[in-house]
Amino acid sequence: MNLSDEDELNLELPRITEVNRDLFSSEVEKLDSDIETFDVSEFLIRNNCNFMPLDLLIGDLSRLSQDMVEVLLEKVTTKYNDYLEFCEPYVNEKNQNVVELQETMADLKGFGKRLEQLSCRDLARTQEVIGDTVDYLCKLDEMTRQLENHLQIPEMISLAGQISKRLHAMCGTEPLEQQLCTELTIQLGSLIQKIRSQLEELSGLDSSYVHHLRNEYHGLLQGSQISLKILTDKCLEDVHNYQPLAKALLSLLSTKPLDPSPSDSA
Repeated sequence: MNLSDEDELNLELPRITEVNRDLFSSEVEKLDSDIETFDVSEFLIRNNCNFMPLDLLIGDLSRLSQDMVEVLLEKVTTKYNDYLEFCEPYVNEKNQNVVELQETMADLKGFGKRLEQLSCRDLARTQEVIGDTVDYLCKLDEMTRQLENHLQIPEMISLAGQISKRLHAMCGTEPLEQQLCTELTIQLGSLIQKIRSQLEELSGLDSSYVHHLRNEYHGLLQGSQISLKILTDKCLEDVHNYQPLAKALLSLLSTKPLDPSPSDSA
């Protein structure tokens, strides 16, 4: 079989790169600090180290490792005095910086203990105190609101009594002023509803003043019954002409009396 010049076999042995520090240094520069991506097998094959006898390769790498250890040791040894000089102020117990660092460490430990105590015990106790205080203030606000409302009860009873008297006086007029009577009836009904609502909030109290207010309220209801009965009779006589007044009377007459207080029922 004849072979041309181009087909001649290349019997030249591959060139094996020398295993030394320069070889690894150039590789490290290529990695750009990303050492984890370094592939040992690919690196050896790329440099034809796979054609080296294994014993020779192991020997070269061992010598290279030993050289690196000696170089590092030499660098550390040359800088050892500088290292001792740098550390000397911090290992000397009489040095002011060391004293300040120790004091700072003690302060930090004390602060840590106080912070733990604050977060675990004092903070929980403070939250409880704040919660109780807020509840107490809310109750005070509610009591203040009720007191302000209840202070208006005597004024409303007095005003309702005046309206009742005025309404009673108008019952005897002929012809009946229906519009004015209707407005007075609506106002009287509104006041009676407000008085009743606020007295119900005091139903749990057993005081002479509350009993006095309840008696005045019942007296107001009884005093207004006469004029309301007269107006009701007029509406029944002429339902067609007194529809607005009849509607106002119906709303007022539907008001229920107060439930008896504990002392009243006793």
